[in-house]
Amino acid sequence: MATPHDVIHHADYFQLDASLSPEFLDLRDRIRVFGDEHILPVINEHWERAELPTAVLEPLAELGVVGTYIPDYGCPGLSRLGAGIVAREFGRIDGSINTFLGVHSNLAMGSIYLLGSEEQRQRWLPEMARMAKTGAFALSEPAHGSDSVSLETSARREGDTWVLNGHKRWIGNGHAADRTVVYARDVVDGEAKVFVVEKQPDGTFSPGYRPTPIVGKLAKGAIVQADIIIDNVVVPEENRLVHCESFAGVTRVLNAT
Repeated sequence: MATPHDVIHHADYFQLDASLSPEFLDLRDRIRVFGDEHILPVINEHWERAELPTAVLEPLAELGVVGTYIPDYGCPGLSRLGAGIVAREFGRIDGSINTFLGVHSNLAMGSIYLLGSEEQRQRWLPEMARMAKTGAFALSEPAHGSDSVSLETSARREGDTWVLNGHKRWIGNGHAADRTVVYARDVVDGEAKVFVVEKQPDGTFSPGYRPTPIVGKLAKGAIVQADIIIDNVVVPEENRLVHCESFAGVTRVLNAT
């Protein structure tokens, strides 16, 4: 007789997988095995402690799904269906891990891929595909969430650098990310610009960049979301993603994700 776990694990009540090719069924099953082996045995304790199980990141990189739809740079170049299966299966295992992967793989890496130059892609994406560096996506703000046209965080050009000021909230992995994609409004033209704010070589955050973990959440306990104060943070021009000159760039990333 099947156990409750077997029913949950194998049932396909709506026949969603009936038309999947062997390639996609293999992708589904590889993720399920990964979840059984690496996530389910540890996720409850990490949920209770409000901690990401960082030990899963190395085997997650080896699974070959980081970067989902991005081709090259160490990413798998999955179809939209393949990327959807990745999201569905990780969401079935645990919403926290699914959110972490969506933030790192689709929003942060996706911003770099869609809005960055080829040099910027080569500089940042391979390490992120290997999970040697983790990413975050800083669009949401306290007063209006991810409504990009209400963006209040500002960016001011000063020679070969930009000075960022603002407040971000509910930024998944924002307390620990090595590279945070920060969206801000240019004080001159009023349009959206996007910057990759990197940790310093010693692993600390840039002066004025102050992330604080949000505590007391009831959902998605194993991913930490951050409240981030951005106070005169200096970013070099080379870290501005060159193909975002308006709010249309933000929309491209959100639509792709």
